[in-house]
Amino acid sequence: MLDDPGFDELELAAALRSAWAVAASTFTFVPGYDMHAATYVIGTDAGSLFLKVHLRTPADAPLAVPSALLEAGVPNVLAPIRTLTSGLSQPMGDGRSLVLYPFIAGRNAMVAGMNADQWRVFGSTLRAVHDSEVAAAFAGRLPLETFRLVSADPVRSALERAHGPTPKSPAAERLAAFLRDRTERIGAMLERAEGLGARLASRPFERVLCHADIHAANLLVADDGRIFLVDWDGPMLAPRERDLLFVIGSRIARDVEPREAVWFFDGYGDVQVDPEAIVYYRYERILEDIGEISRSVFEEGGSSEASRASEVALAESFFGPGGILETAERV
Repeated sequence: MLDDPGFDELELAAALRSAWAVAASTFTFVPGYDMHAATYVIGTDAGSLFLKVHLRTPADAPLAVPSALLEAGVPNVLAPIRTLTSGLSQPMGDGRSLVLYPFIAGRNAMVAGMNADQWRVFGSTLRAVHDSEVAAAFAGRLPLETFRLVSADPVRSALERAHGPTPKSPAAERLAAFLRDRTERIGAMLERAEGLGARLASRPFERVLCHADIHAANLLVADDGRIFLVDWDGPMLAPRERDLLFVIGSRIARDVEPREAVWFFDGYGDVQVDPEAIVYYRYERILEDIGEISRSVFEEGGSSEASRASEVALAESFFGPGGILETAERV
């Protein structure tokens, strides 16, 4: 969430005390782009911790992935702290759930950047994730890539919404006008992505364990120079291109420079990449963002007008000069 939802801190503190025996004294809201969760740095007498308040109950399997990776010897992964009863989350009884993490002082790579050695560590870590035997343990528990464009329906719904009544909000009206003006372009993107997906579905890809959202904002650069792969909210079993999307010519969160990609693959090692899979995943990401932004902006009683406006600006940037669509087909 970009806006502090104003949760009752006494209620959160009671839940932390009950589930983890943690005595929280302060809560500092940290803005984030997960519209379904609010994040806080909490202060305790023993130091700081990081709290994620999910607005809906998270599945156990994704939460278990980083712990399983650490147990398998994969480093540089941030995993939840288990509750007193060995759970991975604590339900609040009102649809919300708490997940508690160690606090690592640092900044995300979108802000801090990474040097050559850190890029190599990122590469070797992601290769270890992809090559780990952890994937077998989660077969049937995590989504399996089928190349069915799940973002297509939300985007088509958003286009229909843009041509009908919208909330009386400047941001919603701005988004509706924007989508109306680009209905044909977005329709062409949907057709292109669905066509690529149909071809890719027939190819014999190896499905590996993927983080599935490992852009620069989900890489934590600690103050001591270590890096951590964080926010394991949506791991899946997919071709490794699902993660390499965020390195090969990526413009998500921040542009990945050619020399940075070279450093990454110094650590990751040689690999054959299907260019059409990279293009498919680029379109999938853009379309997913359009659908999610539309849901958030058109939702009655949702986020603040300022947050809605920033989301609309993000959607507009995709199509503007220098936007990510300019290089979507270039691998």
